[in-house]
Amino acid sequence: MDYALVTFASTYGAIRAQEALRPAVKAVTMPVLREISLGCGIALRLAPGDLGLARTALVACGLEPGEYAFYAVTGSGPALRAEKLE
Repeated sequence: MDYALVTFASTYGAIRAQEALRPAVKAVTMPVLREISLGCGIALRLAPGDLGLARTALVACGLEPGEYAFYAVTGSGPALRAEKLE
């Protein structure tokens, strides 16, 4: 995995998650990848090592599990692969 991506069902969820993650991990806001193309169009990019901290922060902030999804992203360009994480 080159990086982790968090996608959201709503803009509200994306903003709430960004606020919750700010003290715990470095998250970069970006558009959702074409390979995923779900939700509100906003995603947060995380370092693979920050995935556990991000999961904990999102549960603690009160977002419902259906409001967000995690993806493992590998490669770039035509070789880009995004796999949903449980």
